[in-house]
Amino acid sequence: MESRGGRTFVRFGQTEPLSTYLFAFVAGKFSQQTYDDGKHRFSAYYRETDSDKVKQLDDVFREVAASLEWLEAYTGIPYPFAKYDFIILPGFQFGGMEHTGATFYNDSRIFLNKYATLDEKLSRSELIAHETAHMWFGDLVTMEWFNDVWTKEVFANHYAACICEPLFPDINHRLNRMKNFYNASLSEDRTPGSNPIRQPLANMSSAGLVYGNIIYNKAPVMMEKMVELMGEEEFREGIRIYLKRFSYANATWDDLIQILDSISPVDLAQFSDAWVNRRGVPHISAKADGGMLTVTQTDPFKSGTLWPQSFRITLVGDAGQQRNVEVKMTGAAVSIPLDFRPLYILPNTDGKGYGCFLLDKATAAWLLANWQTIGDETARYASLMNLRENYLLGRITASDWNRSITDGLLSEKNELIATALAANVAEVMRELPAEDAAAAEKKYWEMSHAHALPSCRLQLLRSLIPAMRSTAMTDTLYGVWERQTEPLLSENDYTTLSYELALRMPGQYSRILEIQRKRIENPDRLRQFDFISRAVNPDTGALDSLFASLKDKDNRRIEPWTATVLGYLNHPLREAHAVKYIYPGLDLLQEVQRTGDIFFPSNWAKVLLRGHHSKEAYDEVERFLNNHPDYPQLLKNKVLQAAYSLFRLHRPVAEAL
Repeated sequence: MESRGGRTFVRFGQTEPLSTYLFAFVAGKFSQQTYDDGKHRFSAYYRETDSDKVKQLDDVFREVAASLEWLEAYTGIPYPFAKYDFIILPGFQFGGMEHTGATFYNDSRIFLNKYATLDEKLSRSELIAHETAHMWFGDLVTMEWFNDVWTKEVFANHYAACICEPLFPDINHRLNRMKNFYNASLSEDRTPGSNPIRQPLANMSSAGLVYGNIIYNKAPVMMEKMVELMGEEEFREGIRIYLKRFSYANATWDDLIQILDSISPVDLAQFSDAWVNRRGVPHISAKADGGMLTVTQTDPFKSGTLWPQSFRITLVGDAGQQRNVEVKMTGAAVSIPLDFRPLYILPNTDGKGYGCFLLDKATAAWLLANWQTIGDETARYASLMNLRENYLLGRITASDWNRSITDGLLSEKNELIATALAANVAEVMRELPAEDAAAAEKKYWEMSHAHALPSCRLQLLRSLIPAMRSTAMTDTLYGVWERQTEPLLSENDYTTLSYELALRMPGQYSRILEIQRKRIENPDRLRQFDFISRAVNPDTGALDSLFASLKDKDNRRIEPWTATVLGYLNHPLREAHAVKYIYPGLDLLQEVQRTGDIFFPSNWAKVLLRGHHSKEAYDEVERFLNNHPDYPQLLKNKVLQAAYSLFRLHRPVAEAL
């Protein structure tokens, strides 16, 4: 470092080889803290001003160090770069980004609220482990081309789950994998916009469109199954060979498969073809007849794909007897002899099967009434997942699903299950008749104060805020907001509540926002409030002007804030007015993709359509797709994924596929 002519010049030493997409720099006014445990030394740079939140850096530092140590031990390769620092940024468009020596994190994912839930703590730990794993998988060994970008993400998420197990020794990690990977993947894989894990990519202009829940979450499901087939030790041996052979270089998925095939008798190429190169999720059903249990899988896209996997089925008899049956699906069907005739067939009770498990009517009815009596946590959560998938397919009514949630939620003692159920409240309440929704609101409000788990009470409150429909619940939550009487709610929660109240109480819109603005002290969060609050203005002319302003890329620069604005413009309460935004919003999608970052096109489509359930909205999406027969397939998939609820409500899913 030297000074010349009033300027300071810094000369950097040569670094290890670095892939170009990992280059980054950040400039601004930051505070700094450094961690040094004698083995690892790294610094955090941040803008957070809340001293209680800044104290959380002690936990963050420990988890970064734990991730580094785990990966060094597993791979046999010491941390492969000169330094490891990270920067915590307000409004950063991703959860994190693994720039070598300068990892970026979104501030809301690192600095948690005072009453953070177990899910939020797990999410932060998994994010830290994910980005740290990228130092080996993505940075040390980089994909050859972006059609294999998923290979770095599958390793990062797979190993993040492994790294977090010793950090949270008291939780059910099988259940957590289902909640994270299986649920998230199904959110896209069940839709007409499903895509293979590995997608063709003609040029880099579309590289961002290959990202999504399928590569982040279905890929780890696939990898876990592959490890199960091979064996953990053989898989680890193959990974070490892979990393050493391709250090500071590029590699493909096929390179890895060749290495793994050389040390395993399993036909991994055939396994990989079904799970990696084909799209869709298997529909799996089971039937007991003539002393045999027959389990079948079908491909909803009718392309003939068969997904090899194993999972458990639990059979329940009329006298309460139970049998667990291990199912190895290697073809279209498998038959297993039975020694009794079961009344109910509970699929995937070990949580290891991936698919849409179609429940027969008797089993669905029994589970709706009795899921809370299932003692095994994994089986209980897997059964709830199956009920929800059958609800989304129209095989279970909204009223029955809502009743099942309310009947069992109060007694649920597992925090991960309880918060997952509470998070489903807003989804199902929207499809209830007004009278039933009001009754459900009342029950959920009571639970939000009576449930034994604080995290469940908090999640119920957070679900009620966007879901409130009745005047009574609006008045109740207005009182909560005005007097700030719910200690579990954070400043961010109260800010969200102010937006939702302003939408429902247009006469008090200005007063609500004025009061909430005065409560915000952090300058970055104040800028965010000023940007977003424009979208809850009751003046429809102002809303139309705001929507039109989003056509200018400079007005979309902070993408998470922009997505929130677009979501409020298309809020369910504004559905009739906002239908006119759908076609021009979709028409802008290619420009959004061209000028935005990798997740923005998907997020844009989701928030544009999420608030719409009407036939008119469905017609607008259909009109757009019909008028663009040559629309780029990767981008069309994002539209089809985002429009799933409209397809589900207004045409059979099978037809949509």
